[in-house]
Amino acid sequence: MTAKLAFRLIVLGIAFFFPKAKIPFGYVLIGFAHLILAFCLFAAWADYGTQPNSVVRFEIIMGFIFLAAGWLIGITLIKQGRKTRETEQYQDLSDM
Repeated sequence: MTAKLAFRLIVLGIAFFFPKAKIPFGYVLIGFAHLILAFCLFAAWADYGTQPNSVVRFEIIMGFIFLAAGWLIGITLIKQGRKTRETEQYQDLSDM
């Protein structure tokens, strides 16, 4: 329940502060999530021989969780941006 609420608050906050840039911000967020995943996988690779397996597993799982969250928030922002754009185009046509 809290994760669902946090997810909605993040999306609403981003949409409030960046109303015109939802689509590009969604793509940037997805790319940033991939960079975090790459960093976590690199950290897991670097810690493979020296740290316990639980640490390596945690780093890998954490990276994939960040990737999934980035994709979910990014896709949601892109969908909201497209819906907003379609609404604006419809309003422009109805004003004519």
